[in-house]
Amino acid sequence: MLRSAFVAIVVSVVAVLVLARGARAIAPGRTPATGYDGDHEDSHGATSSDNPYDESSRQRPAAFARVSVPMHEGMLRLPGGRFTMGSASPRAPMNERPARTVTVESFWMDRTEVTVGAFRTCVDAGVCTRPAPTSATCTYDANDRDLPVSCVHWNEAQAYCRFADKRLPTEAEWEYAARGPLRVSFPWGGAASCADAVTLVYDQSARSCAPRPARVGSHPGGASIFGVEDMSGNVEEWTADWYAESLGPGPGPRAGAAHVLRGGGWLSPPSLSRTTARDWGSAMEAGPNVGFRCARDAQPAP
Repeated sequence: MLRSAFVAIVVSVVAVLVLARGARAIAPGRTPATGYDGDHEDSHGATSSDNPYDESSRQRPAAFARVSVPMHEGMLRLPGGRFTMGSASPRAPMNERPARTVTVESFWMDRTEVTVGAFRTCVDAGVCTRPAPTSATCTYDANDRDLPVSCVHWNEAQAYCRFADKRLPTEAEWEYAARGPLRVSFPWGGAASCADAVTLVYDQSARSCAPRPARVGSHPGGASIFGVEDMSGNVEEWTADWYAESLGPGPGPRAGAAHVLRGGGWLSPPSLSRTTARDWGSAMEAGPNVGFRCARDAQPAP
């Protein structure tokens, strides 16, 4: 009887967390962190408010300089290469470990997240399905073409990318676009900041930096080393990969129950909006915190 009662309690708690994911995007097995800074040993310590934004003394590293890459029709051609994927910090969630060396080929990545206006062309063409207004904060009906489209299922994100002669990025491509060869917790190389990304104000807060996602490209200071924008916050982004809690060398799973989401969104805490943070969403996930961007192989060039 005691075991049955315990199982019932656990099932109830899991159900509550799953229902809450659309708003808070907390991955399985995670609890809100206190602002640790990924790979850095001198990481964000908890302030009096557990607010990583309070560490205003942190500046962009002197060695951080953006790399000029080709741009064509809203896409950036990233050079590819070897980089360290994941986190080596013992305080990082287990699904970000171990840190490992990964090689990606050169590829094209959308500079910004897919906008409402761009997605509407796919809907008008009869290829994509109009996002269901599951929340008052879904962006499709917000009368602003430049907002990132949200409340989009993985299948619809994939359908749009194919419509645009593109594809969803792999998880490795996404992280490389966000951090390149640098071991930085946020794409811009500094501390979390509402000036650089739209997330929750801090990990223990339910208040966001903004009442909805910002227009794409509104935070150029938050761009990655390659100039890819909105890789942290705004909307968390679908990738092509199936989700696995533990990753090691070699290819990821070829099937699963959920796909990887990256980057955090306007309803995500800063700790889940870092370059190495990993989240997941099932085929039914389509909340106001969820959007996407597309990629394309470097050959043939667009």
